[in-house]
Amino acid sequence: MKNLWIQTDNAFATWRADLTAVQRRPQAVLGLVRAVLDAGAVHRMYEVVEAPLIGYRRERDGALGAVLARLFAEQDVLDAFGFVGSAMLPGAARSSTVETLLALYDREDRVVEKAVSDLGAELKAMEPVEDVIPDGFMMHYPAVRILGRQFVGVRDGELLDRSAHPLPVSVRIELHSDVWFPWVFGSAHPEADHKRMFDNRELCARHTPRLNAFLAAVGEATRAAGGTFGVDPDATGFRARDWVTNDGVRLDWEPMQGVFPEAALTAEWY
Repeated sequence: MKNLWIQTDNAFATWRADLTAVQRRPQAVLGLVRAVLDAGAVHRMYEVVEAPLIGYRRERDGALGAVLARLFAEQDVLDAFGFVGSAMLPGAARSSTVETLLALYDREDRVVEKAVSDLGAELKAMEPVEDVIPDGFMMHYPAVRILGRQFVGVRDGELLDRSAHPLPVSVRIELHSDVWFPWVFGSAHPEADHKRMFDNRELCARHTPRLNAFLAAVGEATRAAGGTFGVDPDATGFRARDWVTNDGVRLDWEPMQGVFPEAALTAEWY
């Protein structure tokens, strides 16, 4: 099996769009949210299908950005990705469903591109032997996870977070899988040693340039709104910090401790 990437509970990499400095201008924050949604659709990175917390269904309601704009105009509610649900677990009650166009290997190890809403379920369906991959490597998250908050009673010129201990006003973009990187450790592979790496460049070349274009668009929109954008080192894996930049995923690095030979792809799974 050539799908040697995994999906974990902890994010491999996280980028943060921080709009705390402009939170007294809610239209600027809403503009950023809509820009993220627009870029997600253009680059097929993040397309919301359903958001039960706000009663949204794409097939019925159309563009989510317009729905959020009406919510703000009519109810003074600014939803900066609070609509995703706290866990954003596909299929879970009151959690959103989003799609990302990804390249994966099918059971014959052919590259296919498909819209994915639950990346962990995709890996589960491709297990070479039933129950051979630990559940912790097949977490049921979307391929791109975006998290934020909803603010109510919003007024222009006032703080969005008026609590006694306010938190930053920000939007987080998280990757919980190494499917985005050119090289992977193959943590579930029977010969994995977490030193040598497997070549994932064939998949990475298909979808990571689109991810980087999406992140670049979000970064540009964040800075235009008066905020800051970049990697959140505290929410990025120690090793992955060398694989990403404030602008996206690096495509030009090589494994430091060697690579597995092609023969390892035919190893017996047990």
